[in-house]
Amino acid sequence: MNMNSWKSVLFLAFALTGCSETDNISIELSGLNYTDRGISMFAVDSYGGHSIFPNGGGGKFICCISMPRKWHAGMKVTVRWTEDERIPDSWKERVVEIPKYTKEDMGAFAVHFYPDDTVKVLVTSKIEGHPDYPYPRPK
Repeated sequence: MNMNSWKSVLFLAFALTGCSETDNISIELSGLNYTDRGISMFAVDSYGGHSIFPNGGGGKFICCISMPRKWHAGMKVTVRWTEDERIPDSWKERVVEIPKYTKEDMGAFAVHFYPDDTVKVLVTSKIEGHPDYPYPRPK
């Protein structure tokens, strides 16, 4: 095998390694606020989110959050948020389990904030309002 053939084989090996299911993928981050209070800032692990009006969100996306291409049991994230980032002790925090997702779900990472300070997360290619969206807006 000549040198060019070896280079081609090595390139192909590196390319295939880069496509393994253990790699991460970047997807958009979005927040949905089901409370009567505005969220001035939120973060998922080290990835910063956006502000969300009271009873709003879902239409604004921030690039990006890194997620494993393949879901595995026990995956969790730490979600932090505040209604006013100018007040140092106003941050709230929850550790949230990531529900099972597939490669077809890899559209966005949605964070849902509820009035009782419950937080749910979801990797999804669906938008709120879709009949199969698992976290409907509370009435």
